[in-house]
Amino acid sequence: MSNTASERPLISVSKSRYETWLTWSIGLVVTAGIIVLNTAPHHRDIAATVIYLTLLLMAVNIFTIRTVVGVSLACMASIVVMFIVDAGYRDWDSITSFIRCLTAFSAIGFLATRAKQAADNLHLHQIYLTGAQRLSHTGSVSFSGMTELMSWSGESACIFEYPQDMPVSKSMVLARTPVEDHVHVHDVFERAKRGEPQIETRHRLLMPDGRIKHVHMIATPLFTRDDRFEYLGAVMDITERVQAEETLYRTQAELTHICRVTTLGELTASIAHEVNQPLTAITSSAEGSRRWLDRPDPDLSEAMRGLKRITDSAARAREVISRVRALARKTSPVRRPERINDILKETLSVVQYEMNHHHISPRIELVTGNAWVLADRIQMQQVLINLLINACQSMGGVEQHRRLLSVQTSVTEDEVIIEIADSGPGIDPDVFPCLFTPFVTTRESGMGMGLSICRSIIEFHEGQIWARNLVNGASFFFSLPRIQPPE
Repeated sequence: MSNTASERPLISVSKSRYETWLTWSIGLVVTAGIIVLNTAPHHRDIAATVIYLTLLLMAVNIFTIRTVVGVSLACMASIVVMFIVDAGYRDWDSITSFIRCLTAFSAIGFLATRAKQAADNLHLHQIYLTGAQRLSHTGSVSFSGMTELMSWSGESACIFEYPQDMPVSKSMVLARTPVEDHVHVHDVFERAKRGEPQIETRHRLLMPDGRIKHVHMIATPLFTRDDRFEYLGAVMDITERVQAEETLYRTQAELTHICRVTTLGELTASIAHEVNQPLTAITSSAEGSRRWLDRPDPDLSEAMRGLKRITDSAARAREVISRVRALARKTSPVRRPERINDILKETLSVVQYEMNHHHISPRIELVTGNAWVLADRIQMQQVLINLLINACQSMGGVEQHRRLLSVQTSVTEDEVIIEIADSGPGIDPDVFPCLFTPFVTTRESGMGMGLSICRSIIEFHEGQIWARNLVNGASFFFSLPRIQPPE
C-alpha cells in the first residue's frame, strides 16, 4: 500500500466539487440581487433580501459560521447607512421602523448564528462518532422486542455487509447468521420483550462469500415508549480478536505438550522402574508356574495361581504404559467429572521412584471421601507432576532425614484445594513476584515454563494457583471448583 493511501483519513469533510460550484452560484445570485436592488427605488429591501438569502444558505449548511456572522453584521450596517442616507432620523415613524427593523435583524442574526453553531457542533460530533466506530469496528443498533424493525449506524451496516440506506429488520440479521446460531438472535428479542436491564450476546455471521465473522453485542434500554423498551446497543466486530485467541490457544497447547514430553524425559527412571516391577513379577511367576508343572505330579492349582499373577502383572504394566502414552499424546483438553483423589494417587505412583531416588519421605493426607471436579485428567496430572518434581529437586541440598514432601487436599463448599509442600530452602524473594511468569526459573537446566504452564492449565479449569514460603520450605496451592458427583 502506498503512503498516500495509508495517510488518507477515514472520513473526508471537504466539500465535493458539486457543493463548491453550488456555493459560488448562489453567491453570484446574491451579488446580482444586491446590485439590482441598489438601483431600485426601495433601498430598504436590500438588507431583508440579503439576510433572508443568508438564512436560506445557512439552512442548506453551505456557508461557515464566520460567513453567517459577517453577512449578518453587514446587513445591519447597511440598514444603518440607508437610514442615515435617507435622513430617516427626521421622521419619528422612520425612526421606529428603523429600530424595529434593526432589532428584528439582530434577533434573526443571533438565532441564525446559534443555529449554525449547533449544526456545526452536531456535524462535528457525528464525524467523531463515525470515525471512532470505524476505528474500533463498533457500530450502534437500536431495536425493541415488540417489532422486528431495527435501525443501525453505517458501521453496523458495514459489519453485516448490507447497503447503508437499506431498511433493517430482524430477518436481515438472521439471513447473515448460521442456522445453529439463530437461537442467539431470537434470545435477544425475547429478552427485549421482558425489558431486561442489559442484553449481551455473541454469535457468528456467515457472509455470502463463505467468510465467517464473529460479533459481540451489548445493549441497554434507552427509553420507553408506550410501555415498550427501546434498546440501544453496541455491535463489535471481534473476528480478529477471536482468531488471535484461537492462535494463542493452539500455540499454548503446543507449548503445553512440549513441556509435558520434557517432563516425561525427566521421569525416565521412574517410568522404567514402574514397568520393571510388573515385568519382574511376570518373570518370577512364570518360573514358579513352570516348576509346579514340571513335577511328577503337577500342582495345577499353584500353576493357575502363578498364571493369575502373570495376568495381573501384565495388566499393571499395560496400565503404566497406557498412562505414559496418554501423557505423551497430543490431544485437545476435554474436561470431565473426575475424582481428585484418584488423579492424585495415580500421579503419585508415577513419581514414586523419583521420591525414593531422592530419599524423600512422603506424607499424604487426602480428604475423606472423593471430591469431584470438572477437569482434564492428563492436564491435571501434568500440573501435579510438575509441582511434585519441583518439590523433590528443591530438597537436593537438604539433609536426607529432613526431606519431607507433604501432599494434602481439603474441601470447602465451593472448591477443592490441593497443597504440595516441601522442606527445601524456600522461594527466593526476588523471584517470588514473577514466579508464574514465563522463562523464570531457579534451575540452571530449566526452561522456566513449568509453573507458567501450570497457571495456564489451572486458569483454563477456572481455578487459582498460588505459593507461599514456610519456615522451612515452600508450599504450592491450587484450587478447582467443586461439582456434585455425577449420577
